[in-house]
Amino acid sequence: MDNAKPAMNAPSRLKELAATERPQERLQRLGAGALCDVELLAMLLRSGTRGHDVPTLAGALLREAGSLGALIGWKENDFRKLKGIGRVKALQLLTVMEVARRVLVQQNSTAPVFSGDRKWRRI
Repeated sequence: MDNAKPAMNAPSRLKELAATERPQERLQRLGAGALCDVELLAMLLRSGTRGHDVPTLAGALLREAGSLGALIGWKENDFRKLKGIGRVKALQLLTVMEVARRVLVQQNSTAPVFSGDRKWRRI
């Protein structure tokens, strides 16, 4: 299942969604794992702009990047090319992408562990 695509026949405007189907309410009720990529980005962006609600803006961001993972390589100016993403939102997104990058690096590195023979070893 492709998390980047909204459900078929889903309303394109946040106001048209039932209150229980909005990303924030779904997150609270079902947890982050239940949200699609667009909904997760919408939660990070927090608000849209005149004429483009936050799910629309999040969808445009994903379409432009090609995938959620591709956003890790984006720079501030890449984010700011999209209408509705200014300096502050771009910096917030850069921060989240840097956190994600560091988590990935830490997961792929080895951590020192104390072994029973009183020596440190790498696992």
